Amino acid sequence: MPDISKLEQLCRVLDLSVGELLGLESRETRAVEKILKEEDACLTVEELSDIAPLLPPEQVKEQTRKKAEEKTAWSVEAVAEIAPFLDDEFLDEIVESMEVKSLRELTGLAPFLSEETLDRLVRRAPLEDLEGITALMPFLEEETLDYLVRQCEGNVDSEMLENLAPFLSEESVDALALSLLRKGELKNLQTLYPFMGNEALHEIARQLMKRGDLGGLREAAPFL
Repeated sequence: MPDISKLEQLCRVLDLSVGELLGLESRETRAVEKILKEEDACLTVEELSDIAPLLPPEQVKEQTRKKAEEKTAWSVEAVAEIAPFLDDEFLDEIVESMEVKSLRELTGLAPFLSEETLDRLVRRAPLEDLEGITALMPFLEEETLDYLVRQCEGNVDSEMLENLAPFLSEESVDALALSLLRKGELKNLQTLYPFMGNEALHEIARQLMKRGDLGGLREAAPFL
């Protein structure tokens, strides 16, 4: 994958067209030729994503800025192609301007986004987008995960707890479990048992014993 500035020379030396040299489809070939022949060329989003690996990083950024100034509507697929060549701040700006049905669409972009942007995206997303929120959990910072814990406390959903628990610290899981116990929401506790510390588990067992809840004790027993 030679730098694009070398392609014209290579074509002359080898007596080949750009398409023959690169073995690319006509759309990519046209994009390369446009960059080579037009000093102030402006690629389409599709063209840019097609040939981004051939361009110097600064040229990718320049082309992307032109698209941003034109208020171009970005597709997730196109942004994913050029994400490795953009700085975090500019990529964050593009992603936050995009409309997506679910955060799951952004999973491929998550490694390139800043924690601040991921935090804002998750906080804005409805809890109904459980699949999307779950997909981004490995990339979230502790403060954002704690926010999701607080959301669960007010609107407990066993599926949300099951997806959230593996990414939380033991202290956060313990706090959430004891909160559920105080509120009498015992049906969701078993979801958290595998991720809890011994002290919190023993406290829950003592409370279940006081209540005479043998069924609850039976569920907790394997983790004590």
